[in-house]
Amino acid sequence: MDYSHGHTGSAHDSIAFESTAAAKYPEWLFEGQEFAWGDSAYPLSPHMIPVHKKPAALRRENAIFDRAVANIRVRSEHCMGALKGWFQCLRGLRVDIKSNKDHVEACRWITIAIIIHNMVIDVDGTAGALNFGHLHLHAQEVEDRGMSPEITDTDDMEEAGEAKRNQLVAEIVAYKSM
Repeated sequence: MDYSHGHTGSAHDSIAFESTAAAKYPEWLFEGQEFAWGDSAYPLSPHMIPVHKKPAALRRENAIFDRAVANIRVRSEHCMGALKGWFQCLRGLRVDIKSNKDHVEACRWITIAIIIHNMVIDVDGTAGALNFGHLHLHAQEVEDRGMSPEITDTDDMEEAGEAKRNQLVAEIVAYKSM
């Protein structure tokens, strides 16, 4: 597991991702062919497979792949909502942030919630994790957000990531065609 917090609300997910261990030290979290999915703003590498940007996203096989990835990613987007459902102190995180110290304190609330959550999973097993997923639904997340209803060379990483993504596209298209 890896997480990032501390960025302001205006920071894009891909910027927050850059400060994670998954981005800086992928060998710590990924073994062999393991990888994470991302949206089109994430950098392409063997360990981060984003969906396609236009015009590549318009190709039929890429659109099938991107839809399949979107369905998988929806579940990961529920992570913070699930934590908010389990730990009501995170709903809106009603802490006035007027200084760096206040910001650090707010981040500590989040870190503590993640640690306790992982302890519950360690004690109760995966069944414990399944018990809280439904506690914070999409409507509540909308309300909380105030929304309306080993390679080091960047070119080599991108090339290896593109080859892996192409392989995944072919596998998903073949599966969907069955």
